[in-house]
Amino acid sequence: MNVVILIAGMMLIGAAIGGVTNHLAIKMLFRPYKPIKIGNFQVPFTPGLIPKRRDELSRQLGAMVVNHLLTADGLRRKIEGQAFENQLTTFVQEEVEKLLNNDESIQEILSSLDLQLDQERLEDSISTWVEERYDSMMVGVRERKAAEMLPEEWKDKLEKSADEFAVYIQERVRMYLDSYEGKERIADLIDDYLDSQGFLGNMISSFMGSERLIDRIHPVLLKYVSAREATDWLQSMIQAELSKALNRPVKELEDKIGKTTIAGAIGQLVSRWLPMEQWLNRSLSDWVKPVQSKIILDVIPAVTPKVTELLASRMERMMNSMNLSGVVEEQVSSFPVERLEEIVLGISKREFKMITYLGALLGGLIGVVQGIIAVLLG
Repeated sequence: MNVVILIAGMMLIGAAIGGVTNHLAIKMLFRPYKPIKIGNFQVPFTPGLIPKRRDELSRQLGAMVVNHLLTADGLRRKIEGQAFENQLTTFVQEEVEKLLNNDESIQEILSSLDLQLDQERLEDSISTWVEERYDSMMVGVRERKAAEMLPEEWKDKLEKSADEFAVYIQERVRMYLDSYEGKERIADLIDDYLDSQGFLGNMISSFMGSERLIDRIHPVLLKYVSAREATDWLQSMIQAELSKALNRPVKELEDKIGKTTIAGAIGQLVSRWLPMEQWLNRSLSDWVKPVQSKIILDVIPAVTPKVTELLASRMERMMNSMNLSGVVEEQVSSFPVERLEEIVLGISKREFKMITYLGALLGGLIGVVQGIIAVLLG
């Protein structure tokens, strides 16, 4: 009877020692969280293993993630896969469709992005942009003739406009000469001329008697100005001047007018010609409505493979620039040990219990063996 009690007692003692030892070892992975000191002496095995090796653990986890989990080759294979490409295409199509169906005006969208852009500012920006690019646009153009720069259709219109302008000038001159003001103006010019001729002028005036010279000349002037010959002469003269102007180098015309003047005029003309206010008040959906289906159904599926190919080719460089190992290390270092313990125990609680039970079992078996040896030797 004493032998059974001895063996049973040693078995229980061994089981208790084994179970408590394993349980304590598991707890010491995390506990205590901070070192315990008595004066200047730090108690051994404090803090726990994981808190003590936290920095090293962070570095190892960062290296493991980059070298074995999130590797450039693994991500590249994922990106180059057809499934990822299809998912990306669908995602982009859905997001772009939401964006293109936006009923807000361009002005409202810019305001929501803290970009203040009104009509006046936009016109000034476009005008300045055109002026700044005037010189680069004129390189290689200044030495060419103006006629070489114009399409044949424009030159035909210029010639036709020159003839019409000649007829207009002729009609305006005829109307002026036929008016009282015009007639008197010509009369004054004739009188001034005769007065300046001295004796010859007085002699001509005496021949006319009481009748003014303008009364005889005026009908002749009107007849000449209204004649077809005058029309032909005026048209040929304007056409000749137009031909001279078109056959001059563009540089000559530019020098006469002035580069600054031309650039400013072109910039203001372009900015005022464009319907800025109407554009700013149109909604984004109105702008893209004619091409929305083409963008979603044609452009995005065509662009997505190029994007995935670009991402795959730049994957290693992107990962290096993001410094993923440093990110993981930083996150692990800042992660509370209490939370880490909770997560690990929550996942492996059953396994840790089995380790404790296994320690108790092994301790009990060792106790039985020791009890048997003690009986045999005693």
